[in-house]
Amino acid sequence: MIRLIAVLPILISVLAAPGATAQVSATPETFTGIHRSERGNSRPETVTITDGKSFIQLTVEEYRIGGYRPAYEKLPTRIIRRLPVRAPAPADLD
Repeated sequence: MIRLIAVLPILISVLAAPGATAQVSATPETFTGIHRSERGNSRPETVTITDGKSFIQLTVEEYRIGGYRPAYEKLPTRIIRRLPVRAPAPADLD
């Protein structure tokens, strides 16, 4: 019980720290690219890689620097478009 009380504040401070990210080591030998995502609204394009069990999204630059296969240009493209949200019309105008 005492150990839990001592560890809990440390755990909370680590998880709540701004900019805390998980460390993932994806090597080109174990991970391969499955598709690239073209996004709109000035959002960066990403590439999804997998080792058969988990999926990781990387930026195009990270994918190219990492040396993953196949080449970025040969990956199939998934196009993502977001539709604008329309405000609901008042019931008396229907």
